[in-house]
Amino acid sequence: MSRYWVILWAFIGLLGQAQNTPSDNAALLKLLLNRFYAQEKPIVKNRLQLLYFYRDKAPNTLELWDGCRNHPILQSQLEAIKKQVQTARPPETWEAEFSILFAKEHHYLKQKVQQPVTLAQFEKNTQRYGENNQRMMIVNQPIYLDQGYCLIKVGFYRTIEHNSGSFFLFQKKGDTWQIVDEFNRWET
Repeated sequence: MSRYWVILWAFIGLLGQAQNTPSDNAALLKLLLNRFYAQEKPIVKNRLQLLYFYRDKAPNTLELWDGCRNHPILQSQLEAIKKQVQTARPPETWEAEFSILFAKEHHYLKQKVQQPVTLAQFEKNTQRYGENNQRMMIVNQPIYLDQGYCLIKVGFYRTIEHNSGSFFLFQKKGDTWQIVDEFNRWET
């Protein structure tokens, strides 16, 4: 009988992780892309792309947990955040989410974002143009929490210093994700 209780509790514990689906990730990614690509121009013939998107989901580090310690909503979720950060996950890319997001709509946004790139591709492009105004948006793996919350770190990398980033807290209300807070902004 106790074996069934263990299985039941394990299943309940995984419910917070069950939201981590490509469609939820695509909805979160859409919010971030709309926010950061709002001022970018669509990429058409002979126009230089200034903001690139990093193809891989960057792994989370304990820096994320440390940055959430003083957040009023996340203080009760610190152990869940730490556990997810310390859990080894296989490398993932944003390709599935991109295919969902741009399959039937958002073509104007796709003209701005273009194809996600690797670090090597980004560095090759910046060297080719010789400009210092290009940057790459890096979005970490989402951390899904209780009560419909999700935490994502977003960073911007440039080949010359001036890197920046912040943490985003999302909440799912009904079927819609919303940005609740942007916090711990940093720049180098």
